[in-house]
Amino acid sequence: MDIEKIYRIYFDDLYRFLLYLCKNKEVAEDICSESFIRTMKNIENIEDSKVKSYLFQIGKNTYYNYYKKNKRILLTYSIEDFDLALESFEKNILEKENLTDLEKAIEKLENPYKDLVKLRLNDLTFKEIGEIYHKNQNWACVVYHRAKDKLKILLEENNEKL
Repeated sequence: MDIEKIYRIYFDDLYRFLLYLCKNKEVAEDICSESFIRTMKNIENIEDSKVKSYLFQIGKNTYYNYYKKNKRILLTYSIEDFDLALESFEKNILEKENLTDLEKAIEKLENPYKDLVKLRLNDLTFKEIGEIYHKNQNWACVVYHRAKDKLKILLEENNEKL
């Protein structure tokens, strides 16, 4: 499969998934680009039927690596960089305030429930999700349905508070 074709087919889905994870457009774009670069390097070793799950797995792992690496980054920022980071942080807070009740409930879920719901929202099949987690599609289906049950409870609790 051609990397340009893969890019055209999956870029929007991967970008939305990463944006949902990190809540930052620039970071999501960077991680998305990195994911496609890593996929391109291994394109000969990937079966056509597994490209999407491979790409999302690379994206998820790249995001987690980015997150771990950048938890400590404030220690080395200059004051100017810190001000920019603070501005970005404030934007992220404002974006989070605008999340729908469902998105807020999804964020309250623990992993793997949270990530699995996000992957399903990005149209991945249970088989593809199972491949990402090195499990079978039945595992993905069961975990997804448990996540839906947890979401229903969270949404009902939220409605009772209003």
